[in-house]
Amino acid sequence: MPEGITIDRARNTVHISRTYRSGLGRVWWAWTDAEAISQWWGPEGWAATVYEMDVRPGGRWRFRMAPADESADPVRIVATYGSVVPRAELSYEDTFADETWEADGTGTFPTTVTFTPADTGCTVEVSATFPDAAALRRAVELQMAEGYAEALDRLADLIEPKTSEGATTMSDNMSTLTSADGTTIAYRKTGSGPAIIVVSNVAEDHTGVAGLAAALSEHFTVISFDRRGRGASGDPQPYDPAREIEDIAALIEVAGGSAALTSGSGGSGLTLDAASALGGKVTGVYLYEPPFIVDDSRPPAPADYVEHLEALVGAGKRSEAVEYFMTRMIRVPAEYLPAMKEDPSWDEMAKYAHTYAYDARILRGLQEGKPLPADRWSIDAPIAVSVGSNGEDFIRAGAAALAETLPNVTVLTLPGQDHSAFWMAPEPVAEQAREFLLGRG
Repeated sequence: MPEGITIDRARNTVHISRTYRSGLGRVWWAWTDAEAISQWWGPEGWAATVYEMDVRPGGRWRFRMAPADESADPVRIVATYGSVVPRAELSYEDTFADETWEADGTGTFPTTVTFTPADTGCTVEVSATFPDAAALRRAVELQMAEGYAEALDRLADLIEPKTSEGATTMSDNMSTLTSADGTTIAYRKTGSGPAIIVVSNVAEDHTGVAGLAAALSEHFTVISFDRRGRGASGDPQPYDPAREIEDIAALIEVAGGSAALTSGSGGSGLTLDAASALGGKVTGVYLYEPPFIVDDSRPPAPADYVEHLEALVGAGKRSEAVEYFMTRMIRVPAEYLPAMKEDPSWDEMAKYAHTYAYDARILRGLQEGKPLPADRWSIDAPIAVSVGSNGEDFIRAGAAALAETLPNVTVLTLPGQDHSAFWMAPEPVAEQAREFLLGRG
C-alpha cells in the first residue's frame, strides 16, 4: 500500500493523508471551488466535470468522472454535504448515480476531510467509510484508495508554487517564525538599513507588495510577510484580528526590536492598530490612501458586510464573495465584471476570498460614513498619510480626519498617482516613504 494510505478493517474505513506546502486557505479553496476541484479531482488519467457544488450543510456536489482515453465508462457521483466548518472540516456522503443523477442503489459512502495547519503548510486527512467488510474489500480490489491518493498528488500540482525548473518550493528565500499563539508566519527579509515592515492588503500574500519591498530595500531592511490565511502562513480558527498584531510584534523582534510600518489601502487599519498596540517598538508609519469613509462623499460599507462575506465563503461561493467586494466596496460597474473574471487575477482573489472578511473586521468603525473613533488609537510615532493627486475625494476626507484625530500626522500628496500606486508605482511611493521616515540625507 502506498505511503499515506491506511486501511482500518475494524471500522471498514480507508484513511489517506497528505501534507502540502501551501497554506490552509489555498488548500480549502481547492476543495470548495468548482473550477479548482475540476483540475485535480480523480485518479491520474481521469477528468472531472462539476455540474453543481453547493458547499453548505445539505448542499450537493454533483460531478462526472471519465478516463481521458475512454477506456472505461464515465462515473457519476452525487455528494451531499453534512458538516462544513470553513478551513477545518468537510463531511459528505457519496452516492453513485445514473444518467439522470438518481442514486443507482449501490449505497452511500460517508467521507470526512479535515484540514490542519502544519508548519508553513497544511495537512489534509481523508477518511472514507464503507457499509461493511465486503464493500471495503471491493474498494481495495478496485484500488479506490490509490485513486484518492493520486488525486491528492494532483492537488499538489495545482496549489504548490513552482520554481522555473518546476520543482516545488515554499517561496523565494522565505523564513518562518512562530507567533505568540503558535501559528507559523512566513516572511522575507531583504536590504539593509533601518527596519521597515510592509503590511499587505486584503486578498494578497507577500508577493502583492514585492515591488514596493524591492524599492524600499535600497534604503531599509525590509520585512514582507504572508499575513494569516495567506501564502505559507497558518490560519487557525476562529480568526481574531488581535493575533495579527502579535504577528507584527514577532516580526519586529526579528527586525531587532523596532521598525517602521507601511501599508496601503485596506492594510492601513491593521497597521494603525499595530502601531497603537506596540508603542515605542514602532518608529514611524507611512500609509498610502487608507480607505476610511468618514462622511457622505461615498456610500459606507453595508451594515452586514462582514456577515455576508463570511456566509458566501462558508458556502463555498468564493467568486461571489469577490464580486460582492468589488461591487459594494470598490464600486466596480457590473458591466466590467465579465472581463475581470477572465483575468487570472480573479482566481487569485477567489483563493483568498476569506480574507475580505478578515480585513472587514479590522476596518469596522472606519468605513461607516461617520467620524473616526477618537479612542481607538494612541500613537506617538510620526505618521504620514499619502493621497495620490488623482485620488478620490473620500480618501482625502479620510486622510484629513486621521490628521485631526491623531497628533504627529502629516498628510502628503503623491503627484500624478491614484489608488493603485502602492502596487503599480512602487518607486515614487518608496521615495516618499524614505523622505518622510529617514529625511533626505
